[in-house]
Amino acid sequence: MKSILNIQEHLLIWNCAAINVMDVRHIVVQAGEYIPSYLLPANAFLYTTQGNATVILDGNEHATKPFYMLHGGKGTKLDIILTDEIFQYYLIFYKASIPASAGQRALRHIDQHLPFRMQYGFVPLHPAILYELSERMLSEWLVSERLERLHVKTLFYQFVYELFRQMNQQQVNLIRPNLTSQLIHYMQANYAEPITRESLARTFHYSAPYLSKSFKREIGTSIIDYLINIRMDKAKNLLQQTDLSIQEIATSIGYADVSYFIRIFKKSTGVTPKQFKHKSMSVEKRTDHPTIKLGSSIAARNLRRYIDNKDDNHYQYSEKGDLQMYRSKLPIGIALLLCLTLLVSACSRPVTTNGGAGSAAPTVSNTTNTAAGTATGSPELITYSAINGEVQIPKNPQRIVMVAGAFTGHLLALGLKPVGAGDESFNNYTEGKLDNVVNIGNDVPYEQIMELQPDLIVVWNDPETIEKLSKIAPTVAVEYGKPLREQLMDFGQMTGREEQAKAWIAEWDAKINEYKPLVKQVVGDSTVSIFDSGSAKEFYAYGSFGRGGDIIYGEFDLKAPPIIQKEAIDSGKGWAKLSLELLPQYAGDYIFISGWTGDEKASSIFEGNIWDNLPAVQNNHVYVENSRGFVFSDPISLEAQLEFVVNSLTKVD
Repeated sequence: MKSILNIQEHLLIWNCAAINVMDVRHIVVQAGEYIPSYLLPANAFLYTTQGNATVILDGNEHATKPFYMLHGGKGTKLDIILTDEIFQYYLIFYKASIPASAGQRALRHIDQHLPFRMQYGFVPLHPAILYELSERMLSEWLVSERLERLHVKTLFYQFVYELFRQMNQQQVNLIRPNLTSQLIHYMQANYAEPITRESLARTFHYSAPYLSKSFKREIGTSIIDYLINIRMDKAKNLLQQTDLSIQEIATSIGYADVSYFIRIFKKSTGVTPKQFKHKSMSVEKRTDHPTIKLGSSIAARNLRRYIDNKDDNHYQYSEKGDLQMYRSKLPIGIALLLCLTLLVSACSRPVTTNGGAGSAAPTVSNTTNTAAGTATGSPELITYSAINGEVQIPKNPQRIVMVAGAFTGHLLALGLKPVGAGDESFNNYTEGKLDNVVNIGNDVPYEQIMELQPDLIVVWNDPETIEKLSKIAPTVAVEYGKPLREQLMDFGQMTGREEQAKAWIAEWDAKINEYKPLVKQVVGDSTVSIFDSGSAKEFYAYGSFGRGGDIIYGEFDLKAPPIIQKEAIDSGKGWAKLSLELLPQYAGDYIFISGWTGDEKASSIFEGNIWDNLPAVQNNHVYVENSRGFVFSDPISLEAQLEFVVNSLTKVD
């Protein structure tokens, strides 16, 4: 998505910012070296100087070549895939803050941290100037004296000036970072640290309430619950694969109080850690599989890492005071997963090839198995081009696991039922349609998914999760936001049910053609708003982002209040956070409210004098739908939403 922050606002914030250069590095990577994923511990410029590589920032791919410039904010996940024999680049870390003495009045309408979080990549028209400045910064940084460090700061400002001058000339587009993805990567990398909602808010420069609401909206669970699930998964792995004591395991995953760890573990799994270990050992004996025993070497260690203290950021320094970059060997956890994969591979799974996270529309080519493959009873395969690359999948998959549970309705519309699905699949809209389907919860339980013996897995577009699931079965990534008909046809191609997809679309179009004139006759040029409440202090308006918006604004072409049209629809974001004081500006002549928030004790904000005086309230034109399914945009949810919207708008007052 393009940033709503123009280049002049970008420069205004840079002019007000206090900048500290944290580290300057020149990295050389040879072909064959293992390059682990890396979370940027500070805002950073990456400037390539030799060789080609695919550089991925939070899933956004850049096919880099010499003198390619990239920027990513603190917490951005950096992946580098070599496509050449050698790859060299500069990595310049910096910290930026806005002093209290800065012109806050001029900045009050701007997200002051946004420029430093933005992602962008391009080839400058005049690379030599930037190269020379990078080289001079490195040479001065390595001297490590106060005067030279001051010179580095001076050179950095020249570097930034030249960069923005060329960006302005070339009209480079900026990309907002994926906050939820960054939070997940950060928690996965730092789960043993004392993470709180407030510490994450300080790290990522957002308010804690906004962070929580945004995360829960996208993932369906709270930040802390997600962190607990990460820790519990780690604990289960350690209990199964090591001889560590309960105390050692608790400490290694971030719990100093072993009693608290035991309570949390039992709440999560239903058994104590000791009972879980005994049960795992019993299963091991029955299956006669060898167990790999590891010593206490994988218990918590004093790692160099980037930490947050209050409002400042500090490095744990090496002897020379520079941020350490690592080129690790294959981590032990991945090695164990590969060992497990070798055992599972005996079950003759179809081969999966997942490429990078591209953006091509899914297509299918008729690539069949070899004669030898057919003779051994392997299923016929097709090549499916998804957003995570070309994947070899069964022509007619029968055992599908929907990790991306918000898309389960697409399967149901095609007459298919998955063998397992994420928790968000189960709501009153799908009641009776998912009998005997295993609820795999909100996380990605790899062992449980393996037990379901899937021949296809559908998951959100998260490269790390895709990589792990692809070792179990062919894995296809999907993303929220595609138009309904296009998304359903993708699922039709994926499952060999294109005709069923076309039939559903034809029936849907017939319903829209029938109901649209009736609704337009009643509503006319009146405006319609869609709200949901997050707490007693904040609420949100929606465009075509579930909650009936795909029908109200998409299919029926009804009008939104101008401010919602601008901030939630025209912006492409699909939603906008609102100020309660400005509610009359957002409130349409008709109001739909998504009552499901995931919090049974959530306080309603739709009360009081401001609310009671709204025309929609006084005219009895407020319609509340409390179903969890009301937030989704799959065919089954939309069928139910269509009925609710039509009945609400056409009823006799």
